[in-house]
Amino acid sequence: MKYTAIVEGMHCNGCANSVKAAIRQVDGVQKVDVNLESKEAVIVSKSELSEDNIREALADTTFTVESVNS
Repeated sequence: MKYTAIVEGMHCNGCANSVKAAIRQVDGVQKVDVNLESKEAVIVSKSELSEDNIREALADTTFTVESVNS
């Protein structure tokens, strides 16, 4: 399954790497690509994810999920 999350609060490559690392910790996530310019995190998962799963992954960071599309 493929999801695209709009993530606010990223300002540099370090931010993008932090978002990527946090989302990778979600069960089932196989791949995460983050585009700093478009504020998108494209997530590939072997199982279904909810928007809450992705929001929770970033709960302990300074980044927020604005929306998730599948």
